[in-house]
Amino acid sequence: MEFIVPQKKLLESLNHFQSVVERRNTIPILSNIRILSEQDQGNLILTATDLALELNETLKVDVRSSGGITIPSQLFFDIIRKAPANSGVQVKKDEKLDLVYVSFNQSKFSIPTLPTDDFPVMDLNELETSIEIESKPFKDLIDNSKFCMGLDESRQYLNGIYLHLSKNLISTVATDGHRLSKSSLTKDFEREFEGIIIPKKTVFEISKILEDFQEKVLLNFSKTRLKIVLGNIKIITKLINSNFPDYESVIPSNNDRIMIVDCKSFSECIDRVSTISSEKFRTVKFEIADNMCVVSSFGAEKSLGTENVKVDYSGPAFSINFNSRYVLDVLNIVKEGQVKFYFSKDTAPTILESTAIKNTIFLIMQMRA
Repeated sequence: MEFIVPQKKLLESLNHFQSVVERRNTIPILSNIRILSEQDQGNLILTATDLALELNETLKVDVRSSGGITIPSQLFFDIIRKAPANSGVQVKKDEKLDLVYVSFNQSKFSIPTLPTDDFPVMDLNELETSIEIESKPFKDLIDNSKFCMGLDESRQYLNGIYLHLSKNLISTVATDGHRLSKSSLTKDFEREFEGIIIPKKTVFEISKILEDFQEKVLLNFSKTRLKIVLGNIKIITKLINSNFPDYESVIPSNNDRIMIVDCKSFSECIDRVSTISSEKFRTVKFEIADNMCVVSSFGAEKSLGTENVKVDYSGPAFSINFNSRYVLDVLNIVKEGQVKFYFSKDTAPTILESTAIKNTIFLIMQMRA
């Protein structure tokens, strides 16, 4: 095989694969990226996998001869990254020595390869459900939920995003058991489909690629597999084989203590005050009464930080504690405008909403005093 490709074009593509390939692998070929060249189509097809997630991208390049190689992903990426930006990269396989020669300008590298036949390809079986969605709203669905995904290996069903259809809404939900985010989009589909749980690593890959993608996104899936087509990029992933908890039952319906506050100034306040806390959770306390919220946090040796923030609140006075990071994560997504806090008079979770992000709610559990 032999092909020539501009350094910039190749580097942009290889960037997509770096977080898919695991740095440490007991199976050597999983550290490699597979590259196939098709002379008749002028296609270069790059593939990486960790056996649970597969990423595939097709580039139009100058293909001199067809063939295939697998090449160490990190090494190849580092070489191309350090090549001059305006150079043309030539890649040529030596069929006799199982080496690949990578050349640009006056530089030449020889790299060992492994057989392409040994490279694992994910089985798609039957993907009976297919939906199409615009990239911007799909990215919002992902990004408004992903920060709430869990980390607990004993509860795998929380370590991803639950994508499902209810009535005419397509929704994403994520929770780690302490907080929850639900984001929805009105969308008419010809058929109902069962919800799927997209694993955390795949969620981050989708979000990253959607940064630079403007076209429609095609999703094909079954109970066990998902294929996402984003132009010339395909993501194939195993799904988390479990049932997502009944999240609707934990969303309170009678939180009647409503506080409205400016997002940006409140976020800055919490960030400042929580600095004093040396504990893991950086607990902040809200004392709310008569259009005022006193935000406070305690540190070592009786140190204390407080700040007063004007709010819109006219209910009974009360105080409540939160993990400051959980509140800041939500405010960092909302970014601007006003945020509504719906507090409960008992221990029910607090609901956060904002007109800046429509059809999205956030839940945060309060902390014990």
